[in-house]
Amino acid sequence: MLNAPRIPELAQRDRFVRRAAAEGRVLTLADEENASVPSQKVPGRTVQLFWSSPIEAGRWAEALTGNRELQEISLEVFSTDILPGIATAKGFVGTDWVSDPIEAEIDPRDLLIRLKTEMIPLYAAAARERGEVYLIGNAEGPMLTPGTQKPRSADRLHVFAAKPDAEAHMKKISGKRIIADPITNFLGPTLSWAAAEKHPVMIEPIRGAGFVEVKAAELIARFAADAAQPTAKSA
Repeated sequence: MLNAPRIPELAQRDRFVRRAAAEGRVLTLADEENASVPSQKVPGRTVQLFWSSPIEAGRWAEALTGNRELQEISLEVFSTDILPGIATAKGFVGTDWVSDPIEAEIDPRDLLIRLKTEMIPLYAAAARERGEVYLIGNAEGPMLTPGTQKPRSADRLHVFAAKPDAEAHMKKISGKRIIADPITNFLGPTLSWAAAEKHPVMIEPIRGAGFVEVKAAELIARFAADAAQPTAKSA
């Protein structure tokens, strides 16, 4: 059983998550054969090496391969392709890897959840800039995605940043139309209704990486924080 990460490892992981979300990319070695090392914690497992800082990545690339050549991986590819692949292979992720006893060996599934959570504020900012989100609807208004019976879960309101994604989901729940919901309406009547009816809201902070569940009130707060950000910067 993998030991729980220690505080230095958690700090290293969290720094990686913040930088990766802010920059929209991660870095690894150009020579993929040298971009993994044996796990220090679980015999037979490997750790794929990634960095969020070009300086740190270049230094370790030179130490491991003799040159500073790197490859940049977009956050979307990292989240939708690389991390699921590492999870399937039962490997770990070395976040801002350093060769010492506090080397971070992170479960790729846990890392993906943390990346998606970190991206929620950026998701809110992008949605506000676009001015609308997309919902599935019928003649009465927005439709919900049915919850599960065992275990019982509430019906959910799926929200989409891109119309093609909404159209694909519409087929799954036999929706009738796509609703382009202006942000002002989404933050007002739509989310107020979801909150009153206790329907979780499902958003996809990283396109293609899977949805995360947020409470309507929490999402309203995220958008409010984003709206206040320019004022804070100008103060």
